[in-house]
Amino acid sequence: MSEEVKSHHSDNLLGINILEGQQEFSSLEADWEDLYHHCPRATPFQSWAWLYSWWEHYGEGYELRLVTLRNDKGLLVGIIPLMLERRMGLGKLLFVGTGLTDYGDMLAREGWEARVAEAGRRALGQMDGWHVADLQQLRPEAAAWGVFNDWPGPRTCVRQDGCPVIDLGPWDELLMSLNQKLRSTVRRTLRRAEADGVRRGLAGAGDAERAARKLVALHREAWRGRDIAPEHLSQRFESHVVAAAQRMTACGLGGISEFWRDGEVIFSGFWVFGQDFVGAYMFGALQEAFRRYQVSSFRIWDGANIAYSKEINRLDLGRGEEPYKLQWNPTVRSNYRLKFSRSLASWAPYAGYEALRSRARRYANSESAPQWIQSAAVKYRALRRKAALRSVFGRTGKRS
Repeated sequence: MSEEVKSHHSDNLLGINILEGQQEFSSLEADWEDLYHHCPRATPFQSWAWLYSWWEHYGEGYELRLVTLRNDKGLLVGIIPLMLERRMGLGKLLFVGTGLTDYGDMLAREGWEARVAEAGRRALGQMDGWHVADLQQLRPEAAAWGVFNDWPGPRTCVRQDGCPVIDLGPWDELLMSLNQKLRSTVRRTLRRAEADGVRRGLAGAGDAERAARKLVALHREAWRGRDIAPEHLSQRFESHVVAAAQRMTACGLGGISEFWRDGEVIFSGFWVFGQDFVGAYMFGALQEAFRRYQVSSFRIWDGANIAYSKEINRLDLGRGEEPYKLQWNPTVRSNYRLKFSRSLASWAPYAGYEALRSRARRYANSESAPQWIQSAAVKYRALRRKAALRSVFGRTGKRS
């Protein structure tokens, strides 16, 4: 599907194409990566390497709706990476990567943001098959706000997650900003690791597959017996992480850092390398490493060193306001969820359903809910974890 849209800000025509096939997605790699490197607001989660890897392993059940915008010379100036989900007669537009992606957004080439947003609104208005759009995990500076803010139909915005970000100075200054107990613990952990002969390094492109599979195994090990997301125990999650790590390592947008001791990896982390930040995506560690070291200190020290090596002064700790992140005195930045529709007829039932669903979830987890409801919710989550664990470790829960 294609069409030309004239911008009010220029005499140039923007050519709009809506791509629906995986082969078309694949063939965009070179143009997409060129666009990415000319989009100051984009994060590595908008790269072709990340999103195509996600689509390969999670695209089943969705319909691709990849909106590409080109100027009159054929230059790619914008991409809105969307997919369509159909449920119970409702068509819902989502970003490709929804769920496992820390930051969602569209791409708009520098200097073309207003024209891309306008053309994007028109493309969505004329696209068939959807009733509501649910765009998740947008940073305050995301390019997609340009579409949302001037959307003519019903819309709403809610805070979704907090993302702690450390503004890095010299390591010693960062340590001095901590309380005395934590500062002593960090130093003791690093001294013990040095005495134990622990060494660290980023896996190269040729070693990325092995490092990614080891990371997933260590991630599952680290969360054994705790409330791990069941999806993180699935084969498709591992396959996605492996594909993304290989591609992002090859193009310099990410990598897996490993801590080795006596020929064994005891801790590793998947980092993404943004244009103005180094970001934590996931980590894993041996249970023995948790007992001997403060693993969270490894994680911060590792990320800070990668950032220093790239002359970047922001360390993004990813979604979630866990206590171990907050004790490093970060700034917590908010991610937002943008929902909008073309008509009240589509919007009203969807908004009502979402409100009831959210209220039911909060009620089931609240102390005011009857005990049988709380117990049912706990049992449901436990059954999901148990089923996922069986798929990975076998019926006994031991590693096969």
